[in-house]
Amino acid sequence: MKRIISIISLLLTTFVLIGCGAAKLSPAQQELVKSNATMYTKVSMWTEKNRVYGTNYSRGLHIPINTEVKILAVSSKVITFEYMGSKINYYVYTKYTKVDAAGTLDRLFSKTKVDLSMYSEDTLQNILDGKIVVGMTKEEVVLSRGYPPFHATISLKADVWKYWNNRFQTIEVRFEDNKVI
Repeated sequence: MKRIISIISLLLTTFVLIGCGAAKLSPAQQELVKSNATMYTKVSMWTEKNRVYGTNYSRGLHIPINTEVKILAVSSKVITFEYMGSKINYYVYTKYTKVDAAGTLDRLFSKTKVDLSMYSEDTLQNILDGKIVVGMTKEEVVLSRGYPPFHATISLKADVWKYWNNRFQTIEVRFEDNKVI
């Protein structure tokens, strides 16, 4: 009986590892995860039912830029972090973001806060609130709203970015001379 339980346990463990897949992290990233180091968000994101999607929906609880988090685990498909005592799963959708888990980890989290001291009071408040307003630069939009999914936005150099509010509703952000119009 113990042997059967051991075999089942081994099979389940193998299934989980194959299903989730190991992320190809750098040694520095592996150490951050292993140590549960305090990190900060580099962009705003939204969580609904303790989930954040790589497609960057803007519904649910807003997690502002420079929010303190702890990275708990990283697989090829999910980055698990702790925010305000809750475990949040960020679902990496490489198909839409064109970035793998290791790249997503670097793109979204940092050991230091993003320096926001150069922004005016109004711009800073919009960034912290996750809002996109006329006159914002592309950099400010990324800080405020996060990265647009790259299956619908050719590049950050493009003058039209597409974001999803939810699975069914999108918005286009248009730029002229690097400013939202």
